[in-house]
Order: sequence, then structure tokens, then C-alpha cells
Amino acid sequence: MPTVKHSFLMASVAAVALGAPAVASAQTAPAEAPAQPSGYADAEAAYQAMAANRYAEAAVAAARAVEAAPDNLDWRLLLSDARTAAGNPAGALAALQPAAGAWDHRVQSRRAEAAKAVGDLNQAAEAYALAAPLAPTAEQRAYLTRSHVQILVQQGRRREAGQTLRAAYDVGALPADAPLDFAYAAVSTGQDQLAVRGFAQADATTPLQGAQALDAAYAARRAGADRTAVEWLEQGARTLPPEQMTPQRRHEIGRELQTIEHRVGGSVSVLTGPAAVSSALVSSPDESTTQAGGEVWTRIGGDNNGRPVQAFVRAYQTLDSDTGQTGGESAQGWVGVRWKPLTETNLVLEASRMIALGDAARDDTALRAAWSSDVGGDLRYDRDSWPSARVYVDAVRLLEDEQTYAVADASIGWTWVASEDRKTQLTAGAGVRADYDSARAETLSVAAGPRLSVRRWLGGDDLRAPGSYVDLSVGYDFALRDGPREDGFVAAITFGF
Repeated sequence: MPTVKHSFLMASVAAVALGAPAVASAQTAPAEAPAQPSGYADAEAAYQAMAANRYAEAAVAAARAVEAAPDNLDWRLLLSDARTAAGNPAGALAALQPAAGAWDHRVQSRRAEAAKAVGDLNQAAEAYALAAPLAPTAEQRAYLTRSHVQILVQQGRRREAGQTLRAAYDVGALPADAPLDFAYAAVSTGQDQLAVRGFAQADATTPLQGAQALDAAYAARRAGADRTAVEWLEQGARTLPPEQMTPQRRHEIGRELQTIEHRVGGSVSVLTGPAAVSSALVSSPDESTTQAGGEVWTRIGGDNNGRPVQAFVRAYQTLDSDTGQTGGESAQGWVGVRWKPLTETNLVLEASRMIALGDAARDDTALRAAWSSDVGGDLRYDRDSWPSARVYVDAVRLLEDEQTYAVADASIGWTWVASEDRKTQLTAGAGVRADYDSARAETLSVAAGPRLSVRRWLGGDDLRAPGSYVDLSVGYDFALRDGPREDGFVAAITFGF
């Protein structure tokens, strides 16, 4: 007769083979010899072979025992465990199929793990869902539920995975005693608020280090918990192993910190050239002009995972012009609010009231949409030079004057590090620009030409990336079609903060 050691042995073997924290329950040999002595003897031989780590031999003996007594669930589980330990998950799954409908966590947990191992994700998801509520311990229920969620994510059923995770959390099945595992499962389903709770619980027990703290920070930012995100970004940056904390990685973390904490900002510019500041939407003649102005903005609420709302005031005026008003007479003001609705796309929607500060300016209501995409415009610490490109599209509608302005600008070039501290950049390239004004007789103008710019980044500290800059750009525009735009020298100096 099998001894009690068989029960302990098989529980240990099953847990190791399944890769789970004691998911499989201990198997117990029959209390009395079965009606088929040969089957019993084969089962006894299988137990002994498993104890000696002779898994292939155990699988053969267990198969004979199951053949002799197909309804003996313990022997069928023994066969599954032996085949799993022998590296034959397909055979283990086949052994369990006759009992696939059993309301038994030992069967369903093994079936789930074997199905996952052979890539049968549908069967694995079904088995994990059945096994989780039947498991006898909180640890096993948590493991099986997380595994179920993982399979659903692998299948692309992310919404269902999130609902499963949330339901388990609401009834207390998660996070159990593995809050960090729960947090990562929540991240995989897009449940960032739950992830933050899991990371916080894990952090309270053992402070998160390095990559784990950074992962927690990114989840907190997505969840809108800016202050928590900053704390974990700092914690991660200070504990990341030196071999991982490269200058470029430090800068990327620093840019996240600077962006989250950037609550007030603005810019001041002086521009000269044909139709110098159509992007500022200051009504100006088509000849060469010099204009100056700027804006100040403040964020309303948090970063909102890269979807902030800002209130702003803006003013520009013409300093010099071949024709038209200059000085205070041309001063134009704006007061408004803007919103970036998408995290990954730099689209900005704006509504403002234009205020005539000078007699040549106007009062109107403006609706504006601007989109841009930038490659290579930030600091780099992993290269001394790199390609750069930028595309910018801006359109505004003046409601009362029923006028539409639009500008599209694209440039491509190459950027070099131009100072020992790497905070000065030189970019050379070419650009093309198109302007549209519905109030002009010839509404569209297009020009292109060489561009050269120097940018000096300012500010920052040992963790935070520089958030301010001075940018000087010069170029020459050649008109590409007959229209209101003339050839001419263009230049701009901008201070951003």
C-alpha cells in the first residue's frame, strides 16, 4: 500500500512541474488495494519511480495503472504529473481529457498549465477560470486568477482580462500575498489604478527598487497620480543599477519628471521675414515684417497622462514692416484655454478670445487646432549626432470675421552636439512652408529653403531634464509658386520656459 510520503511527494512534484505556488493538491494513494491488483502494482511502481526522479519510467507505469482503472482519478493525476515532469505537456493534457469536466481544482489547475504549455490558450483560459474558485488556499486562488488574466491578455481579450481582475479584486481574491504580481497583472490589462494600489502595497512592505519603481511610476502617471509618479520616478532613478542608469536613460527619466512637474510655462519670440508670424495668427502684410510677442500658460489640474488642459494669455505686435501698422497700434492679445486630448499624439485644440490691444488689431473669437510631430528634437546622450525632422500644422477659424488661417511647416535635417556639456545643439537642414489665408486674393503661398538653428538647453538638475531653452534659427525662403509670398531671409529667436 502507498505510504503517506506519496501524498507529500506528489504535491511537491506537481507544484514544481506546474510552475505554481503549490497549486496542485497532494495526491493520496488508495487506502485499500483496488480490484485490479496489476493496476495497483503499476501505480505503486509509478510512485516509487517519481520519488527517484525517474519520470519517464513513472509515466509508463502510471499509464498502465490508468488503463487498468480508468476511473481512478488519483492515478490519472499521477500520470499527468509524471508526463509533465518528463517534459511531455501534451501527454499530460491528454491524460486529463477524460476528466476535463471534473469540478476538481487538482484536475483543472493541471489541465490549465498543460494547455498553456502546448499553446492551447482557449482550453487554458477555461481551465484556469474553473480552477481558481475551487482552490483551497488564498495563495492558490490568487495564482490561478492571475494566470487566467495572463492567458486572456495573450488572447487579445484585454477588456475581459481587466473585468476578471477587477472582479477578483472586489471580492478579495486579489492581490492576496503577492501585490507586486497583482500590480503587473493590472498593468497588462490597462487597470492602472489597481496597479498603483498593488505597487503601493508592495512598496509598503519592501520599497520598490530600480525598474520596479519606474514601472510603478509609469502606471501612476497613466492613472493620473502625478505626485506618486514623481516619488517613484525619483526612487527608481536613485536605485537603478549603475549599469542600467546610462546618461540617456537618466535623461529619459528626467524628461518624465520635468514634464509632469511643468505646471507653468511660456515663450517669448522675435521673428522676421516674409509673413513672419502667420503661426501666431497676427494679421500682417505679405511683405517682410519683424514681430515680437509671447505667451504665458498655466496648467489646470494635473498632467492627466499627457492630456493637460492649459489656460493662457498671448500677445504679439509688429515691430517693423514695409507697409502697415507697427508698434502699439498693431498689438494683438488673446485669452483662452487649450486641451491636448490624446496622450501619444501632439494634437492641441484651442478656444480663445482675441482682444484688440491696438487700433489696428481686432476683437474676435478664435477656434484653433494644431498638430505636430518631432523626431530628434530633444537632448541625446547616446549619440553625438542624429537625424531630426519636424512637421507642424496649425489652423484657426475666426468666427465673427468668418476668416480662416492655416500654416503647414515641415523640416528635415541633422543635429550635432555642440558643447562639452551636451546642452547645445546645432541643426542644419531644409524646410518647406505653406500659408493659407481665406481673406487674401491669392489664398495660398508656398516657400522652401535652407535652415540652420542653434539651441541651448537651460535648467535641470541631477535628475530632472532641462526644461527651458534659447533657440536661434535662420534661413532663406524661395517662393515655389506665384502668390503673395516673396523670397526672403527668415530668422527667429525664441526663449521657452
